[in-house]
Amino acid sequence: MKRKYLIIADDLTGANDTGIQFLKAGYRASVTFDPAALESMEDHGAIVLDTESRNIPEEAAAAIIKKAVPFLAKFMGKRVFYKKVDSTLRGNIRAEVAVLREELGFPLTIFTPAFPENRRTVKDGLLFLDGIPVDRTEMGRDPRKPVLTSSLAESLLGPRAGEGRAVSLEEIRAGRIPALLEESGRRGVFCFDAERDEDLSVIARDTFIAAPAEDVLWVGSAGLAEGMMNVRLPVLLVAGSLSAVSARQARYVMEGGHVRPLLPDISALLGDPEREEAALAEKAAELLGRGENVLISSAVDEEQIAAGRRAGKPELIGESLARIVARILKRTDIAGLFATGGEIAIKIVQALGGGGVSLLEEVEPGIPLVRLMGGRAEGLPIITKAGGFGSEDAMKRCIEVLTSPSHGFLRP
Repeated sequence: MKRKYLIIADDLTGANDTGIQFLKAGYRASVTFDPAALESMEDHGAIVLDTESRNIPEEAAAAIIKKAVPFLAKFMGKRVFYKKVDSTLRGNIRAEVAVLREELGFPLTIFTPAFPENRRTVKDGLLFLDGIPVDRTEMGRDPRKPVLTSSLAESLLGPRAGEGRAVSLEEIRAGRIPALLEESGRRGVFCFDAERDEDLSVIARDTFIAAPAEDVLWVGSAGLAEGMMNVRLPVLLVAGSLSAVSARQARYVMEGGHVRPLLPDISALLGDPEREEAALAEKAAELLGRGENVLISSAVDEEQIAAGRRAGKPELIGESLARIVARILKRTDIAGLFATGGEIAIKIVQALGGGGVSLLEEVEPGIPLVRLMGGRAEGLPIITKAGGFGSEDAMKRCIEVLTSPSHGFLRP
């Protein structure tokens, strides 16, 4: 199931420049001015609510957000909430974010207004515009809403700025974000430095790893939104073929470091399927959540192949692998799915509730790329392969196709 987003912006230009980041990533995105209209846009992957509250008094801005809360609350746990703020810290950021945090109960807030490609960067907890602290630029002399501080923590928390945890460039680039969030119990306000577009993608990726995205209040400009959309989704590969060709292809991607392999114990899979399937799905979802491609294969080594042949129940193994895939896709996102062997593909499509597939193209002779029609993962790109088909590097080639921008998951 793909993430869906609800963006709350304080003016139309900001609503548009942030919404367009989701459109570029393949989402259907629209802007509304009426919170009551949000429910009618459920088929949109990204909904943007423009409150037009940037240049009004703080109390009035807070009241507008509070009035929208009953409509926003209906999407809690169903969509990722993104509070779009001005990349130069203008507006009623503190008041509006406070209402969202308190009324909707977000335990964790991730904040950075950085937008490096437009010369907005954050270093040591301060926002810079063209290398100058933003409150010392023309933004500090804005006639309607002058920026009084360059500090992220002060902008977001005011006199409670000390409650915010500043996250430095060194911590971000050293991969410390998951550990920092874990240590906090995934609670609190984190203010992030960012000087490059890649920093924003790392912030998004590592937060996705550490906490459910729907439990986070994301606060940022169009820059962080773009960073979220630039996080590369991984591929799930499922191989149930007894073919020596498929086994060689699996070993090729394993030995090349292109996948993390999970090799089920066939005896356990058939003897206690519920327990083994749950354990495999949990491990696979964890690895995929970290952005790693995962290969689940029931026939890549001699012991597995021998156990499968002794059992004489290939259809049960296929059904079990299909149920594992369905469990995984309830927990995490993938760019696409590769399936080879026997009836693996049809069993997976059925387990996902699909009504069919639409044909897209041929990756290699006899290896088609399709999209799932209907079901819980509608639009999911799937590559199917008969066991004996394909070159030695066919699985690697399929990973490349599924992660290319033109073939990623077709979002709502």
